[in-house]
Amino acid sequence: MSGYGDVKRKKVIKLLAWLKNSKGIETFEGGRHKKVRAIETQECFPIPCSHPTIDKNILKEFCKWLVKNKICTKQEFDKRIK
Repeated sequence: MSGYGDVKRKKVIKLLAWLKNSKGIETFEGGRHKKVRAIETQECFPIPCSHPTIDKNILKEFCKWLVKNKICTKQEFDKRIK
């Protein structure tokens, strides 16, 4: 997981669109953040999409959250984000 760097907002928004269409999540506007909610477990994760780049630590935690909620695998996440 140490291979992540800061990623532009555009890539994260594309990842969220893919996850929303195919993997069972919902996204909500929440002030300066997009809130991602897993449909099955109803758990939320905030992503700061008002920033031009998303921090690598947030991406690592988001990947862990996606895997924990069985939304996508780490390999699918890596393929879309890198």
